[in-house]
Amino acid sequence: MDDTTRNVRYELFQFYLRECRPPTVDELAKASSLPCVEIPPVLQQLEDSHHIVLYKHQSCAPTPVAMAHPFSHLPTPFVVSQGERSWWANCAWCAFGLAAMLSPLKTTVSVRSGSIGKEMQFNIENDKITCVSPQGEVDTNDCCVHFSVPPTTWWRDVRFACGTIHVFASKKEAEEWPQKRGFHAGDIMSLETAWLLSKAWYHDKHEHGYNRKSPSDVEELYTRLGMTSDFWKA
Repeated sequence: MDDTTRNVRYELFQFYLRECRPPTVDELAKASSLPCVEIPPVLQQLEDSHHIVLYKHQSCAPTPVAMAHPFSHLPTPFVVSQGERSWWANCAWCAFGLAAMLSPLKTTVSVRSGSIGKEMQFNIENDKITCVSPQGEVDTNDCCVHFSVPPTTWWRDVRFACGTIHVFASKKEAEEWPQKRGFHAGDIMSLETAWLLSKAWYHDKHEHGYNRKSPSDVEELYTRLGMTSDFWKA
């Protein structure tokens, strides 16, 4: 990544953290001290290298940025809040990833689980997670995250892949969800492992020196977290 692309990526993430939304081309140009005409090709480079996802087909959106993982421009069932700021995240993994980025200060992840109708609020502070629902306290040891699509195919349709990563209050709910809702059964991960994965993947993504993990880095991380099934093979 050249210096210009790195700076634009950094300013995009910093804007998103401050304003809780993606910047317009004009706003990103001003933040990056670049002419507006230079922004679209840089954003295309960032999409080509899987740093962001751009709107397509002459979208009516005021911003070209649809996704900048962990952030989503469009509303989702995953809301991450800290103080007076709140953001939409693309999926359960992204939601906990944003919480990791915002740690160690208290962060709230509010979700409507894949089971539909079950609302859960995860409170994260000093690396500890608690969860409550309208029905009362939820045991986080029972919570898990279901992945329908293996990572080797995520970028064929990244919105679909993200849209199928959901958190559940129990393994039973996660096991029933794919057939009940018409998705592939994939991998079920404990909340503890999902939190460790989120921290490793996202904690520094807003920093200027951030680089995407290499295939060997990803393989080492997966192995360390016990993600060794064929589903996670690079």
